Amino acid sequence: MKLPAIPKLGPTVWGIAAFLVVGAVAAPWIPIYPLTILIGLLVFAALAYSMNFITGLTGYVSFGQVVFMGTGAYAWGYVVGTFRWHPIGGVLVGAAVGALLALGLGAVTLRFRGVYFAIATLVMPLAAVDIILVTPALGGGQGIILNLGFEPLSWFYTIWVILAIEIGLTYWVTHGRIGYGLRAIKGDEDAAKTLGIDAARLKLFVFCFSGLFTGAAGAVNAWTLSGVFPNDAFALLFSLQMLAMVVIGGMGTLLGPLLGAVVVYIPHTYFLTVVVGAEFIVIGILIAIIALVIPEGIVGALRRHIPALRRILE
Repeated sequence: MKLPAIPKLGPTVWGIAAFLVVGAVAAPWIPIYPLTILIGLLVFAALAYSMNFITGLTGYVSFGQVVFMGTGAYAWGYVVGTFRWHPIGGVLVGAAVGALLALGLGAVTLRFRGVYFAIATLVMPLAAVDIILVTPALGGGQGIILNLGFEPLSWFYTIWVILAIEIGLTYWVTHGRIGYGLRAIKGDEDAAKTLGIDAARLKLFVFCFSGLFTGAAGAVNAWTLSGVFPNDAFALLFSLQMLAMVVIGGMGTLLGPLLGAVVVYIPHTYFLTVVVGAEFIVIGILIAIIALVIPEGIVGALRRHIPALRRILE
């Protein structure tokens, strides 16, 4: 009996794997402050890959991605605070709630295209905040405040696993039949349909992936804060950051979301402590420059201008 061939992994996959392995091995010996910075970077990277599933692979720009992050955080806070679940169990619940919400919302919003889809997703977090504020079980305007202690290694390894799974799924999706279908949809959805591609099902499939991992990352972020607060959990800035990371790094690529996360996270940590409130401006300028100068993002630009990298970067 002939065994199925093992796919040959390229340098990009090995490079990302090396980064993850080194981080996992070194984490217990990293000082607390750098470790918390690294945890924040991994949370941003997980959010970037979750956005890449829908915006990067299909071209559908979602401004409402934060709704999955916020609901995942609230699901985590509710089961941990009310039922005394272990925080990791709460993360699984947050992921499941994000996926189910994406399934329900995607079945409706993915019928729209272009700016109409973007507008439809933009109102989702606004509605979610109103619902949270009038729900006493979720703390209303006060939110859910917990006291779980400082557990940086637990945070690190939880978000590490989430990110590793996302990267593996991104590789699987982009290198299989699903990836061909998504690229056809991104290029010309009507033409893809005439070729027999079930565009509605493929879009909903990756949108559910996107909601699942955004919900999981939102739960981990809430765990690091030991609480959930409505205006912060559903802040539009998170959606803009996710979009910026994908656009800057390279839409639909394997390495792009990780590079974009680094580029966006560095000014994010700086503005939190030095120039509070300027992040919207910087993100807007970065997106505008990238869109005008290198619309294919960092990965695409490197592949276009340096022929030797075309077989290395993906």
